[in-house]
Amino acid sequence: MTDDPTAAARLLIELQARIGVLEGWRAHQSELLDSIINGRTELVADEAAEHDDDYTHSSRDVVAEDERIDADRLIGWVHRHVAAVIARPLRGELKWCPLWWEHPEAVFRFEALRRAWTDLAPEPGVGMSVWIRDHLDPCLRELLSPLGPFADCSHNERFQTLTAHAPLPTLPTVLPDE
Repeated sequence: MTDDPTAAARLLIELQARIGVLEGWRAHQSELLDSIINGRTELVADEAAEHDDDYTHSSRDVVAEDERIDADRLIGWVHRHVAAVIARPLRGELKWCPLWWEHPEAVFRFEALRRAWTDLAPEPGVGMSVWIRDHLDPCLRELLSPLGPFADCSHNERFQTLTAHAPLPTLPTVLPDE
């Protein structure tokens, strides 16, 4: 960094402009993810066609019927295979949201993680280890990071912290029958 106030002011203006562009890009990506999650593939195809001259797929190719995100299946999978087994203290800037399914990026990443799990978990030998190393760990680093989708979330409390094993909390999506 320089001691020149003019250079510092120019740098600050440049950084603010970059932040504005990145925030606009993030908002656009969130809209696209919302469209995919909610099954509105026409919007995704139209947006992609506007921004990509080489776009040649029909809207049916963007999200095939068998590749749509099944929210109930994904929520159950995350509860069983991620939240229930990850028992790390979240200190400092690391953030988790027990309402993770309300964050489009988290849904997108967890669905990708679930699909990788589906392919790798049945593999004999090191399949699960590869999944942890190549998929789970990088995904959690992105999701829990200070720049991740939960960074500004206010639902980041850890529940059951007095137990020996405190999994990442999630809230039930349906009320149990009484």
